[in-house]
Amino acid sequence: MLSVATAECFTHGKIGILLHKMAMGYEDVKGHPYYPLFHGRIYILASMFLPRREVIRNILGVELPPVDYPYRYAKVYSEEKDLQVAYLMARGLKDKLRCNIAIGTTAGVGRGGICILTDRDKYLFTTDVYGNVLTGENLLERSENGVSKTLDKLAEILRLEYGIE
Repeated sequence: MLSVATAECFTHGKIGILLHKMAMGYEDVKGHPYYPLFHGRIYILASMFLPRREVIRNILGVELPPVDYPYRYAKVYSEEKDLQVAYLMARGLKDKLRCNIAIGTTAGVGRGGICILTDRDKYLFTTDVYGNVLTGENLLERSENGVSKTLDKLAEILRLEYGIE
């Protein structure tokens, strides 16, 4: 079985929860496709909601770049930096937990950043939805799209990299 860990911000820990449910065979994944190929083939080592830079530094041991926009208690970056930060979050998970697959998500202004880091490769992508934490524009839609795209991409990776059907 492959170990998976998530460090999520704009997806609020939903990816880790849904992956755990599917890995355990629970079909209660409202609003998202159910992937039977996760059942019995992956397990969730950790699933975290991490919106703050200093918490990410303390838990994952990675230093994130300065924020692009000051905002309440959360880190807010442009889309380009979101991709970089998602990678740093996934890399921190992989280094700390020695998991097979690490997933990092973060989104400020733009389509956000998602990284799936496997034993063999790095996958960086965004959602299909522009959102803006500062104005509240499309936040729920972007989050849901990010969860769905990540689940789809992980299923594709399991098939291609690990030969799981």
